[in-house]
Amino acid sequence: MSDELHIDLRDLEIDADMPALRRVWREIGWSDSKQTDRAMLDFYAEGETGVALINGEVECAVLAQYGTMRLDHHDLPLCVVSAVTTSRIARGLSLAQKLTARQLVKGQQAGAAVATLGMFDQGFYNKVGFGTGAYTNEFAFDPGLLDVGLKARTPVRLSVEQADQMLGAMVARPRVHGSVVLNLPRTFEAELTMDDNAFGLGYYDGSRLTHFVWMRAKGENGPYQVKWMGYENGDGLLELLALLKSLADQVYSIRMHEPPHVQLQCMLKRPFRSQAIAEKGKFYADQNTYAWYQLRVLDLASCLGALSYSGPDVAFQLRLEDPIDSVLAAEDLAVERAAWRSLSGDWVVTLGRRSTAVSATDAALPTLECTVNSFSRLLWGVASASSLAVSDGLKAPSHLLESLDGVFPAHPNPGWDF
Repeated sequence: MSDELHIDLRDLEIDADMPALRRVWREIGWSDSKQTDRAMLDFYAEGETGVALINGEVECAVLAQYGTMRLDHHDLPLCVVSAVTTSRIARGLSLAQKLTARQLVKGQQAGAAVATLGMFDQGFYNKVGFGTGAYTNEFAFDPGLLDVGLKARTPVRLSVEQADQMLGAMVARPRVHGSVVLNLPRTFEAELTMDDNAFGLGYYDGSRLTHFVWMRAKGENGPYQVKWMGYENGDGLLELLALLKSLADQVYSIRMHEPPHVQLQCMLKRPFRSQAIAEKGKFYADQNTYAWYQLRVLDLASCLGALSYSGPDVAFQLRLEDPIDSVLAAEDLAVERAAWRSLSGDWVVTLGRRSTAVSATDAALPTLECTVNSFSRLLWGVASASSLAVSDGLKAPSHLLESLDGVFPAHPNPGWDF
């Protein structure tokens, strides 16, 4: 048998490639059931997928899907890089990296201003310009300790058949800085279908589902995991939390991400006491804070234009380095390299009531030097300029750092699992 590898990159041919893609999902542990295998067809039906073939067989795939992400008070076109899958025999060949770069080029061409992804760990996606997103809180708690005064009404049972209505409630939720919306009906239904032993409970106003929770159950007493929580306003969120509290007669532990609109720790009775009592137990109680996603700018001018800054104008020379340029230098990415509008180089940035970024130089302005990774983190307020000067190697005069520290909105929260 020949040891020579023939590698090709192309777009997914969903009918012909699905058997091989299912095999990859089985290998990496993403699928262990025929139910998930079937749902994959819908999952890959929305968006654009690039695949890498080794000797004619799909061994790596990267899906790009489209939605919006809020910067300050404005929604920007978003490209989400998702479902990065690499088989056992395709590791160490940079195929996922090349395909991710390929899909980012397509996203930029499609008009996306920003890209995000959920990371399996830090480091890999930095090579294509991604910077780490903001911390989010995940709680595990005894639902009986929720300090919610109201009593929830009797909910309605929901199933995958109400997927469109649940998606509508997710899309209608109040938006905050950093929030993401992916209005993809087939993908959303596929994700619900992939959840084993899952169920939904919700509330209607006439024929409109106004708020709901979708959970994965485990055993008689839990723990339960909240996968999706959609609501139109704060009253709906409070009723959902009261609904979780009502399950406490039987369920001893619930795990969920903190909703973007509340500080959940303040809504729990004696959280530190309950965590100490439940430590290392089956029905654990804890709080974890971590960054699970990354983001990067694709269109600098559009992202700057979304800022609503009312302070004194700040102008500076921005010198950007975009790591993706090195990845796109690969011989098999020549088409993508020609189409890519690189962010590397010099930009004159003005922050004010109308913020702008223009490809130009102005020697009279103070200079800020950084990677696209770091500037993306700065724009979304993941970290301040002074902090990035310490952690990310951002370089700028101290007076410019001080001016920038008060400009960008902080605490972005996607509020959507991608």
